[in-house]
Amino acid sequence: MSRKGKQKEAEATQMSLREQLLGGLSEGAISGKKREVSVMTRMNGDIVEVLDALVELNIFKSRSEAVSAFVEQAISARGPMFEEIKNQAGEIRKLRDSAKRHAYEVFQEDSK
Repeated sequence: MSRKGKQKEAEATQMSLREQLLGGLSEGAISGKKREVSVMTRMNGDIVEVLDALVELNIFKSRSEAVSAFVEQAISARGPMFEEIKNQAGEIRKLRDSAKRHAYEVFQEDSK
């Protein structure tokens, strides 16, 4: 097999590995959206070794891309649950803001 043929076969294998790793998540769902928020995290060495292997095999461009893809996959797989969590967090935020405003008003009245 020619070098180009081997390269195409390797690329096809890489894509299928990537697709297998990401399950039903579409390619556009991962690379099509701009990743604009940086999140720092600590991970154990075993996980980092796996991430490094995926990068070494050119399945992902970086550890960051791999972690982002897996987190997106985990959240997308449970979309309705996380949507409800976001809604509840929004309600809690509104209640907290309202309570702060009321407390501020009480303290303003007491200082008069």
